[in-house]
Amino acid sequence: MRRIVLSVIICLLSVLATLAQPAHFTGKVKDFKEGIAMITQMGEQGRHNDTLRIAADGSFAVDVNVQQTGLAYLLFEDLKASSMLFLEPGMKADLQISFGKKMSFDEEVNSLEIVYTGDNKDVFEFENGYDDFENYKQWPWDKISTVAFADYRKDVDKMTENHLQALYKVSNPAYKEMKGRQLESGRFANLCRWAWGNQGKKDADFERWMLSFDHNDRRNMDKIGNYWRWYMNSNMPPRGERTAASFYDCLKSAFTNQEIINEFADDWIQQTLKEAPEDMDEEVVAYKATSTNQKGHEVADQLYAHYSKLKKGAPAADFDFYDKAGRKFTLKDLRGRAVYIDCWATWCGPCCAEIPYMEKLYAHYKNNKKIELISISLDDNKKKWEKKVAEDKPGWKQYIVNQNFKSLLCKNYDIDGIPRFLMFDKKGRIVSLNAPRPSHEKIIEWIDSQL
Repeated sequence: MRRIVLSVIICLLSVLATLAQPAHFTGKVKDFKEGIAMITQMGEQGRHNDTLRIAADGSFAVDVNVQQTGLAYLLFEDLKASSMLFLEPGMKADLQISFGKKMSFDEEVNSLEIVYTGDNKDVFEFENGYDDFENYKQWPWDKISTVAFADYRKDVDKMTENHLQALYKVSNPAYKEMKGRQLESGRFANLCRWAWGNQGKKDADFERWMLSFDHNDRRNMDKIGNYWRWYMNSNMPPRGERTAASFYDCLKSAFTNQEIINEFADDWIQQTLKEAPEDMDEEVVAYKATSTNQKGHEVADQLYAHYSKLKKGAPAADFDFYDKAGRKFTLKDLRGRAVYIDCWATWCGPCCAEIPYMEKLYAHYKNNKKIELISISLDDNKKKWEKKVAEDKPGWKQYIVNQNFKSLLCKNYDIDGIPRFLMFDKKGRIVSLNAPRPSHEKIIEWIDSQL
């Protein structure tokens, strides 16, 4: 008996010793001059970086303490080039790295070309040969809108099955299990794209498929989010006819599981109150009649106490911003005209996509003395902002804030994401903390209604 117990203990110690072993990578980077290179793991404990210390001849050797078996990024930050690695304790691999170019949609970007030898070679080749955007490339939105769901599904299923068959040949069981789940999740998300590309279109095959899983089982939460988006799009009243209760009524008709109802209701009230809508009192009443989560009620009360001071008609909290010459301005300096503010940054793609629409909006209002349009940058690199403004030569006034997301602008109005558009009236009162974008089809009609 003692021998059996001793054998079990020895086996456990052996397993624990293996789990404690780091992953070991060696290799060489061709034509590496300088910059930051690292292996980044994203796990339950958050983000963990291991720096690649690259010698003058380009060689490196690094031990990586594996936070959990799974995927990680090999990242050359300054070049914005990366590759996926699969990490597990005790593995060893050699990476011969050179830099290249590849097309990402319509844009040429930097890439890593890696000759990989060692453990999990077939995993590396499968992962880096798999294109996460294959479905988007084969089925752009304008193409999705031309086919019935049944035909679209055949193509998505065929694509997924081909990947699953190739995955079956990979030797590492942990990776196969993880990637298999990812591929099945991707299949579901890709099939849902049919609905997003066919807003308002009825299709019996899609509806049968969407209703084929138990959307009241929390084990299906990875699917339930997409189900709720489809159900809401199909069953919510038109925007002009909605009330504060519309969302919650729709939610209760979509689900019977109270925990799921609470989860969506809690998230909705928090996001809604942060926009300080005029009907926030009615919104809180409707929310509390729907969610049974008392902690959620407490959070909603705290948010209400804060954001009720920021709803339409409330005095605007002042903040400072600066022009290219470094001269300081405040919101009070703009009193006498309504102000429409574009909060943006040069690194924000969706922000830059609004610039042509902002130009059209400015052209429409440039001679209107009732309103002024301005852009305020949240860039932390003033030179990049100055360069972008010099290239674009916008006609409306351009400003920047200090400390980007820690600025008074962002603190006062809880701006944690951009693009964001604000509007204040000529007396410095809040009109909207989440105004329509310049690209909105009825933006001029909306602005005119506020003047």
